[in-house]
Amino acid sequence: MRKSLLVITSLLIIASFGFGVTTVSVVGSSAQNDDVLAVVPITLSNTDAVGGLQFSVKDIPNNLSVHSVIPAGRTSADVYIDNDNTGDWTPGDVLTLDHNLNGDYDGPFDIQFNDRDSTVSILIYDGSGNSIIPDYGEICKIRFNKPQHVHDEIIDLEFHEILNADPQFLLVVTDPDGSALSTTWENGSLTVGGIEVRLTGGGGTPGTTSATTTIEMNNAVPVKGIQFNLVDDVDYLTIESVQGIGRGADFTFVANEVNGESMILGVNFNGQEIAPGSGAIMEVLFMIASSAPLGDMTLSTADLIVAAEGGVPLPSNGADYTFTLNVSIDKDAALPTAFELNQNYPNPFNPTTTIGYSVPEASEVQIGIFNLLGQEVRSLSYGEHQPGVYSTVWDGLNQNGVRVESGIYIYRMSSSAGFSATKKLVMLK
Repeated sequence: MRKSLLVITSLLIIASFGFGVTTVSVVGSSAQNDDVLAVVPITLSNTDAVGGLQFSVKDIPNNLSVHSVIPAGRTSADVYIDNDNTGDWTPGDVLTLDHNLNGDYDGPFDIQFNDRDSTVSILIYDGSGNSIIPDYGEICKIRFNKPQHVHDEIIDLEFHEILNADPQFLLVVTDPDGSALSTTWENGSLTVGGIEVRLTGGGGTPGTTSATTTIEMNNAVPVKGIQFNLVDDVDYLTIESVQGIGRGADFTFVANEVNGESMILGVNFNGQEIAPGSGAIMEVLFMIASSAPLGDMTLSTADLIVAAEGGVPLPSNGADYTFTLNVSIDKDAALPTAFELNQNYPNPFNPTTTIGYSVPEASEVQIGIFNLLGQEVRSLSYGEHQPGVYSTVWDGLNQNGVRVESGIYIYRMSSSAGFSATKKLVMLK
């Protein structure tokens, strides 16, 4: 689509340069492969009042055409409450958003644009003489037509000046008198395509450490960072450890429990990326609450953020996953008549060992691993237990997900009913 570009000569005259800080930026944006339009915001940060702007944005490679450019944020119309139901602004109405703080209603700024094949040229001004006051925020949205053949790629969006046209179209931000302001122009990018994040494995027994849950990612572009929450039905799962594997082996992954959700963050502090591809990037172990019910549990991926170079958000999605809880109690055995802590098996062990224990009455039970100095290395089970025979698994990792050194360790069981017992186990590498 082509539109004529209205050029206001007074806006283009560069008379002097101000000393304030003015920055115009392309906001990193994303669109799904099947989207027809891709929307890219443009922001303005200014310490001086701005009377108007003109600029051009070039997409590289040249695959996009411009559908429209619309006012947004600070150039959009003021918002008011229509108290007299007239359908337009009257003195009896009340302003709820006054962009330029003049106490009166103002409509949107005028925006003219021209699609020059590989470039969109944009002019923003207000015919009534209003200014964009010092602040930060969006000033327009560029809506690009996205061809069907454009998928799974990052499109660079760069500000540039058109010098071979008549008239020339420079990058200009002016004050209300038409004088140019010294301006920084920050390029951005548009990411098209989806990053798929999936879970496999997992499951386990209430009161024990889970089997390994593997996080897989299918990405067509390099990934600089990833963050997401894992949410189970009623917060029965607590992350014990997380580590990168495969294409994520060089990333540092950390986990935290926040408001009943397990949050995972992954990044490489040397600036390395997760290369394009598919398959596992990390492994997660959970502690399963002893009160967790048996059967299937839904584990959802929430607040998923996948970022490319410069923190540009990539379109991403993660499906719900079924996490199966196995039998926690030997139902074929008679209920125990006394507390008991069994010897672990195998012993010595590498990489995992199972610790069995019996609970004859409802009570809070804690199972922990300690070194020979009495310092707790890992908490394996904690919480309310009903009468029954239980087991828990230690994978040889400490509380920080780091494998411990070979040697002798102590495991201890304590109960709110007053029972306490300790035994030794041997970790081999």
